[in-house]
Amino acid sequence: MKKKTIFGILAVLVVALVIFLFVRGNSGNANAVTVRTDEVKKETIVEKLSTTGTLIPNQTQSLVGTGNVIDVNVKIGDQVEKDKVLATYDNGLQLIAGFAGTITQVNIKAKQADTNAQQGKPSIQLDDLSTLKVQLALANSEASAVKIDQKADITSGNHTFVGKVTEKDPVAQNTQSATGTTASLGAVVTFDKAPENLFAGFDVDVDITTNTVENTVALPIEALTYTDKNEPIVYIVKDGKAKETKIKIGIQSDKLIEVKDGLKDGETVILSPNSDVENNTEVTKE
Repeated sequence: MKKKTIFGILAVLVVALVIFLFVRGNSGNANAVTVRTDEVKKETIVEKLSTTGTLIPNQTQSLVGTGNVIDVNVKIGDQVEKDKVLATYDNGLQLIAGFAGTITQVNIKAKQADTNAQQGKPSIQLDDLSTLKVQLALANSEASAVKIDQKADITSGNHTFVGKVTEKDPVAQNTQSATGTTASLGAVVTFDKAPENLFAGFDVDVDITTNTVENTVALPIEALTYTDKNEPIVYIVKDGKAKETKIKIGIQSDKLIEVKDGLKDGETVILSPNSDVENNTEVTKE
């Protein structure tokens, strides 16, 4: 009887121990934070500056006369050849086209005095609309990143055209508005091939390639976070736990960021870590 009793007690203890270990293991898993993860890989990262510009003629000529107008030989929309006489004045002055283009403004009439100079307007405006370009107004934060000959993608509606930066002003210009004075630096992007069905005066989206790094450790941007000292960190997953890792970052695209130090190719990082994720937090992957 005594042996049966001892074996019975041992059996109960074994069962109890198994149940305890099972519950303990399940309890540990229940306390783990579920996270989304991704793997760090080596990739090419292309950094771009996205801005908006205005389509303008490649050439423009603002002709201004003075005196009484005798004849006006053109109207808006006329295409004229170089050296065509556009208007004649009673003082012998003639307004002559400096290049082949399209008349876009006519602010004078025959047998009337030309007062456009006093109003700051051209008497006649001539534009070359066959080869448009894009005028940019760069903010202070953008100006240093833009350089001559950088590749640019110009988008209007569903159409994207290839071009490059060809001009950059040496100094910024101030513009007065209702909200105050703003400064911007002018730059010009030209098309590699003359576009069709675009019109001067409309805005277009411009993406300028400012930097490219090939075969570099690339981190998904949504994995990046910062300490209260504004130091860049990520959380890697190691042995089922989140490990806070300081990193040194470089350029970035819209989805990836260059990691110069702190991570290796193939490591697993937590995406969009919330406040529940801290150093050594137990985690499980979705």
